Amino acid sequence: MAQWPGTTRAEDHKHVLEIGGIAFDRPGTGNAMPVISDAETLETLFDSEEATSVGGAAGLDIKYQFEGRRGRTWRFRSIVADFDTRNEITGVAGLQSPLLPPDVQTDRIEYDYDSRLLSFELMSCRNIAPGINVVAGPRYISLTEEVNTQADGEVDFGNGVAPITATQVDALSADNSLIGLQVGLEIVMPLAQSFYAEGFIRGGGFYNPTEVTSTTQDLVGGQFLDPPFAGPRNTSSSESLLGEIGGRLFFDLVPNSVSGYVGYEATWIDGIALAPAQMFATAGTVDTSNTLFYQGVTFGVRMKF
Repeated sequence: MAQWPGTTRAEDHKHVLEIGGIAFDRPGTGNAMPVISDAETLETLFDSEEATSVGGAAGLDIKYQFEGRRGRTWRFRSIVADFDTRNEITGVAGLQSPLLPPDVQTDRIEYDYDSRLLSFELMSCRNIAPGINVVAGPRYISLTEEVNTQADGEVDFGNGVAPITATQVDALSADNSLIGLQVGLEIVMPLAQSFYAEGFIRGGGFYNPTEVTSTTQDLVGGQFLDPPFAGPRNTSSSESLLGEIGGRLFFDLVPNSVSGYVGYEATWIDGIALAPAQMFATAGTVDTSNTLFYQGVTFGVRMKF
């Protein structure tokens, strides 16, 4: 079995700092329900799978680890990422959508979806066997989502008055604040001189208070008709479950001091309020039945000091 000459394992040092990034991918989580359709043919032009997909994003991943009393190691980790996607549906004379009031049609809808992820965790790590650690501790996850839509059309006043362009601007936000505990298992394995691998699996339970708000505003001829109309503020509390799995390959850049790493990790969260899902929720309620999945390639450097 390979030994540990010249490798910069975190377990070998009292203070370790990791600075890295995550190339995230977050696919859609819908079931292909129609969001925007051709009013004449009823053909779906934009569905819930597309509406909940935010594609790729770059995230910042920072971890600090230090050795405490009685041989226990403590670890603080922070992840920040901002997902954003924009779609424009046009070229059809009549578009219909649940984003619009009943019986209202338009010829252009712009859909902008923004999702911001912020995670903090403090983990206690205890070695139970060579290369095997049990980790546990509190974690906080903030997921702030916002959907902005613009629907363009024309208002025909008749009597020879030229039609005027009208736009309806809608904004809907969903805020999740997950607070809970997670536990996991980590395995560290030597591979060769200056190379080693780490793998992990974690799970957690969270209390998730959520809030959903919305506003609507109309523009006619480029002028706002009235101040923005604020819809009801809806709140709910739910239980959320989290699962994570991943691994990293480490390689020394400066023996016993600095190492680089590449890896992969995937996260699954159930019991969360995604903003697009609130478009289909019953009035006055919050839909927290959504499941979120994102994955990413990780990379960065580990430094001991």
